[in-house]
Parts: sequence; C-alpha cells; structure tokens
Amino acid sequence: MILIIDNQSSFIKKFKRQYLSEQDFDYVFFDHNQPITLSAKTEIDGIILSGGKGNPYEPLNLTTNFVALMNFDVPTIGFCLGHEIIAAAYRGRIKKLEKYLQKKETIRIIHDDPIFEGLGTTEISLIKRHSYHVSEISPDFIALAESDTTPNEIIRHKEKPIYGFQSHPEVSGVPGLRMVRNFLKMCGVPA
Repeated sequence: MILIIDNQSSFIKKFKRQYLSEQDFDYVFFDHNQPITLSAKTEIDGIILSGGKGNPYEPLNLTTNFVALMNFDVPTIGFCLGHEIIAAAYRGRIKKLEKYLQKKETIRIIHDDPIFEGLGTTEISLIKRHSYHVSEISPDFIALAESDTTPNEIIRHKEKPIYGFQSHPEVSGVPGLRMVRNFLKMCGVPA
C-alpha cells in the first residue's frame, strides 16, 4: 500500500483522478494535519508527500509528513512542498525565491539514477509552481538534477530510496509519469 500525505495540492488530486484511480495497487490518503491511524499491521510499501502551500518553516501543521518519515523505512518521494519537507527533515535549508514561479522548466540531470530509467535524455521539462526552493542539502543527500532556479531540483538520500522533486512530475506528462512509475517499482507495486 502507498501512503500519500496530501498537503493540499491541486496537482495531487489531479494525479489521484487521472493516474492512481486506474492502477492495480492500494493507496491511502491522509491530510497533512490528520493523524495516521493505520494499524501497526498495515504494510506500507512507499510514501508520497504532495506539494502544497507554504513551506516547512511556516507554522502550518505539517506534522503528518514528519510522522510518516519517522515511522516508515520505505521508499519515499516528495513533490514541491514534500521535497522541501524532506530536505528540512534532514537538516537542509529552504529559501524564498525572488518571485513566484509557475511554468514548465527544463531540468538537467547531472547524476544517473534508477529514477531516470527509460527517459533516454538528460534534459526534461517539468511543471513547477513554487515560491521556495531547497538551497542547501545535508551531506546525507545528493543532487541528481539542477535547473536555472535551483541546484537541488531533484535530490536523493545517499543510502535510502528517498527522493525529492522541486517540480511536479506527477502532472508533467510522459517523462514525469515515467519517473513516478520508476519510484513505484522501487516500492514493489505494479505501475
């Protein structure tokens, strides 16, 4: 089962309607401020932290994201705010951009990784909508891709399958969904 923390992104709702609803695996959604009330016997195969408004430093209630990161040692992927939450949870830093960014941006892949399997290119265009970016990552992470906006466009934990995307691959068409499927394969679910 995939655990999805909904940080109130419209993109995760679109992803649920247009992709998840047609898949052959189970998933469960919890809001960002809702206790995770799963039985201890529930097997979680992976975690998705959605995008949303704000940033990890604001007094939003994003507790459910951190509880999920603490309690499940499984593949995890964060989109936009979820990416920033992962970075902050591991002592990375977040900075506000000079202006709100809402566009499709070219992302340059700088390190090979199984998340990029099947892309066949080192440059992809992904949808972005954010006001903050991960300006610094902890030594536990590596930047896999960069853009003109941030040097930490896609990050991965060095020892665990934990990924962060500043963009929204879940709604960026074929290349974005390819990377989401690669993540779901790491979780061991059919995608």
